[in-house]
Amino acid sequence: MHPGLDPKVRAELVEATLGGSAPDRGWRSRRKSFAILRWAATNGHVDRLLLPAPLAERAAPSRPPKKPALDPHPEGAAAAIAYFAAAWPRFRQRLHAERKHESWFDYPGIADMGRRHFHAFASGCKAPWVQAVFDAIEHVLVHGDDAAQNLVAVGLMEAVQGQAYRAGRAGNRYEAKLGPHAAKAWADLIEGWTGEGIRTLDAWRNISR
Repeated sequence: MHPGLDPKVRAELVEATLGGSAPDRGWRSRRKSFAILRWAATNGHVDRLLLPAPLAERAAPSRPPKKPALDPHPEGAAAAIAYFAAAWPRFRQRLHAERKHESWFDYPGIADMGRRHFHAFASGCKAPWVQAVFDAIEHVLVHGDDAAQNLVAVGLMEAVQGQAYRAGRAGNRYEAKLGPHAAKAWADLIEGWTGEGIRTLDAWRNISR
């Protein structure tokens, strides 16, 4: 909106565009528009007090999702995912949003999270959540049931290993950072794909030369 517009005019434009009588543009388009509205209200470009109650509520800042309650002995994929949501605030926000819109799927989602975590680690990120994700991997593999462990070993590690293989030294650093149980699961996975006795990234690379 033009900075010279009167606040009341801005509010009227918002109502005309997003109010109950506004033309239907599809839920994806409206969701994006409401996100822009929240940004505009947060940054002072739209006065929430001048908006009708439904739009004022939509313009309220999004509250970050709370850390999930953690089961010391996670059972199932959802309980395992809760550990990663507790460890990584940005992943927690993404998980909350995708579950809200029914677009979250456990195995593709945890695979994507693993790849993003690897990229951050390989890039040298020192944020606390990077180590916290390693800790979550180890905890689930030590204390989780078969379904929880499978999510990590197959869903997360399998997705990361391809990246780690290609990343050279950065992949080796990631491999060395894994806790004892995670390192064993990682090695078992490599051996399962490549053959008996091949249990590290370097050994895997050597058979390809």
